[in-house]
Order: sequence, then structure tokens, then C-alpha cells
Amino acid sequence: KDGIILFDTGISEKSKTKWPNMALSVFPIVSFSDENKIENQLKSIGLKPEDIHFIVFSHLHLDHTGSLEIFKSSKPGIIVHEKELKFALLNAWLNKPVPYVYDDLELLRNMNIMPITGEYFELLPGIELFLFGGHTPGSIVVKVRTKNENNYVFTGDFLHVPEELDYESKGWLLGDAEEYFLNMKKLKAMMKVPRTSVIISHDPKLWDKYPKAPKSLD
Repeated sequence: KDGIILFDTGISEKSKTKWPNMALSVFPIVSFSDENKIENQLKSIGLKPEDIHFIVFSHLHLDHTGSLEIFKSSKPGIIVHEKELKFALLNAWLNKPVPYVYDDLELLRNMNIMPITGEYFELLPGIELFLFGGHTPGSIVVKVRTKNENNYVFTGDFLHVPEELDYESKGWLLGDAEEYFLNMKKLKAMMKVPRTSVIISHDPKLWDKYPKAPKSLD
């Protein structure tokens, strides 16, 4: 009924050599320091990679799976939606120009992968996972309810920037318009619940405002 959960793994120090040239041209890695390494981020809050019980992947794009190899020996439970797994593997195997790195996906073969299905899954008390297609078919949004009775909705890449909430538009990052608009309504309904905050991780202006480890949101 409890455990330590990591939401996505981010990029790695090897991403500049692992990513396809096309990906690097569109998503350049400006800088990556020792502080950015996931093992050092965990260390700043008193944890080691082997302390992680579950990794929840919002989706399997290369900037979310890059540091998965850090956990290949400890083998935490890997939570990913079945729709995302199938879509990512098919496109990677067909060498389609999509932001999935086959080497990252190959690591999943020998790990403790736990695909989920359906629209909703409660991982642990207060940790709820919702299927939110639109960016990718199997994207997951995570809602966390804290001991202080605050709600935090981690949107993964369903939202890249807050302006998407106002304009309900995702531009070229849109995968499926019908799913996107349907799930945007769901997200806005979540936001109406008192003491609910939405966490958007790709916007640099917001990123600068969020507390960084070892500080916490709550």
C-alpha cells in the first residue's frame, strides 16, 4: 500500500549520441550537467535508483525514457499504458520518423514491465493514473493527492505549455485531435476541484518557478 514512484526518467548524458540526428535538430540538448543526472537528483532527496519501486511513464518518447538504463539492474515495476507500448514498438520497428529510441524500448524487454489497460488505474492510495490520448495514443496523466489534501495533476506531455489550456490547441505536437479535445474537457473538470494544481514540465517559465529537489511541491 505504499512505495516510491518515479514519474518518467528524462534524458540521459548519452542522449546526444543516442538520439537520431533529426531529433537533435528539432529538440537540441543545450546543456546537461552532473546535477541533471537522475541518480544525482535522487541522491539529493536521500534515494538511490534501487529504492524506486515503480516507474510510471507518461509516454515513451525519447526525452522521457532516456535514463531508464539506470534502473535495468534494480528492475522496478515499469508502468506504461498498453496502447503506448504497442504504438511505440510498432513505430520503432518500422523505423518511422517518430521520437522513440529503439535502444530505450529494448531495455523494457528484460525489465519488470507492467502494462495497464483501460481509462483509469489506481496505482497506490492517492496515486491515480488516467489515459489521456492526444499527444500519443497511450499517454498517461498522474493525479497525486497529498497528506495535506492538495491535488497535483502531472500532465506529462498532454500539455507542453499553459497556453494550450486557453487555446485548446497543440499545433504540430498533436497526435489525435478527437482524443485531445475530449481529454482537455476531462482535465479542465479535474482543475475545478478545490486545491488542485496542474504541473506542466516543458515550459521554461513555469519550470523556473517550481521548487527543485530537495524541495517539494507540498
